[in-house]
Amino acid sequence: MSILINKYLSFEDIENIEILKKSISNQLVNITCMGLYNHGKSSLLNALIKDFDEETFKTADVRETITNKSFEYGKINYIDTPGLNAEEYDDKRVYDAVKESDINIFVHAVTTGAFVEKEIEFLNKIKDNWGNPLDFINRTIFVLSRVDNIEDEKDIDLEIDKMKEQINEIFNINPLIIPVSVLRYKKGNIENKNILIKKSKLGLLEDNINELIEKFKPSILETRKKRLQNIYDELIKKSNSKFQEKKFELSKQKNIQEEFFKNLYKDVAQVEDVVKNMYKRLGE
Repeated sequence: MSILINKYLSFEDIENIEILKKSISNQLVNITCMGLYNHGKSSLLNALIKDFDEETFKTADVRETITNKSFEYGKINYIDTPGLNAEEYDDKRVYDAVKESDINIFVHAVTTGAFVEKEIEFLNKIKDNWGNPLDFINRTIFVLSRVDNIEDEKDIDLEIDKMKEQINEIFNINPLIIPVSVLRYKKGNIENKNILIKKSKLGLLEDNINELIEKFKPSILETRKKRLQNIYDELIKKSNSKFQEKKFELSKQKNIQEEFFKNLYKDVAQVEDVVKNMYKRLGE
């Protein structure tokens, strides 16, 4: 294996294989949370794992999530990703995480209104580059966060309708959108107020997460196997390509050597002719 690594494959390539091989034997369901920076992704994940001190997924005003961070909770491995609009390379980190995800949660703050350009851009990237874009939508729950900031529920319904229209324009399908208040859920649990917990709609979100897990459970393993096979195929293609490059380089070197000796033989022949002529003239 070390010869392959040195000659044809990188350590990152081999690491990707090992990660996917482990994921096949792993019974945990990977749920990836994505969205714009400061839209409530980390707060939502803390609520889902019942961390009301918000220590697991950091939620400070400064940018905390700069890499994909995961936490195992029951049968779920929750993954927090950097904000889509935070830094130049964050979009790629999010996209790579989604590619390996089983179920997705897309968080959007109601205070922003409908989806903004950066979110639309990301969804279009999914549509243009995904093998089956509808598979992404079917495995994704869109969460409208911070609904406690809106007094009139009609305004919340209006924003949900706008978001559904935007997603429908891209994927030609109506998505699942759940309005959620982490603040109410946290307060309800701390103060033991069931009315706040119910009003937060975190329970509805959890029910939908469990439904998706049960729905896609049979296909999750097959999807992981397919991803592993795709990586193997890509690595084989990559190694073959590098082999051909090396072969071409050696071929060029051989051609150069052949050309060198060919010219050398010409020079030798010319020298021999000159020497013969000189000798002939001396004899005359």
